[in-house]
Amino acid sequence: MSINISGLSGLAGIPSPAEMGAFSSGLKGSSTNDLVKMLGQPGMEPWQKDAISKELQTRAESSQSAGGGGSGGEDIQKLLKKLEDGTITDAELKQLAGMLGVDPTTLEAAKGKGGGNTGGDSGNHDIQGG
Repeated sequence: MSINISGLSGLAGIPSPAEMGAFSSGLKGSSTNDLVKMLGQPGMEPWQKDAISKELQTRAESSQSAGGGGSGGEDIQKLLKKLEDGTITDAELKQLAGMLGVDPTTLEAAKGKGGGNTGGDSGNHDIQGG
């Protein structure tokens, strides 16, 4: 009996730690507006969105600590997640824009299309038994 494994095609989309580090380092030179725009681009890998969110969170936290006060990074993280999912309210959008120091219209353009369900199940259950 012989087992033949020909390639690891399933791992092709997984970046190396060096690639992730290089991507994250490159984000530091981008403006906050550019990061927000990148967050809303279709085709971004989940690890790239995570890196962008972390960079935005770091910037917001450092500007809040320099300004004295503000809400914690947990709030920023939740609002960024809602932005990505498309479930953020107008009030939350304005709050996040203030935290990040960007125009709310920039965030609106980056807003996800909603439906946090990425499993491919549209919710239309039309299974009929016989």
